[in-house]
Amino acid sequence: MSQVYQQPYMKVLREIHGIEQRYIETEYSLFLYETKIVTPVKTFQLKDVLDVSYLHSTNKYGTLYLHTNQGVFPYYVCSPPDEFIALVKRYKMEG
Repeated sequence: MSQVYQQPYMKVLREIHGIEQRYIETEYSLFLYETKIVTPVKTFQLKDVLDVSYLHSTNKYGTLYLHTNQGVFPYYVCSPPDEFIALVKRYKMEG
């Protein structure tokens, strides 16, 4: 099974050392296949994904939400994930 699309997202970790606070941003990817979405820590079968939505923000990142039968999982994205959302919905309809 080949990869259909790769959606980058950011994970932001806040570290506090004494009185200094800093944010560490790390980029990861959601990998879309014909029957699943794979993250570095979790795999979602498309049959278990109920919906995919996006909330634009005035902050640096918008939020991509995967609504699944296991709960809602947020991912911070730098740009609107329109193509990713369209492909997920298309493969869900075909599956």
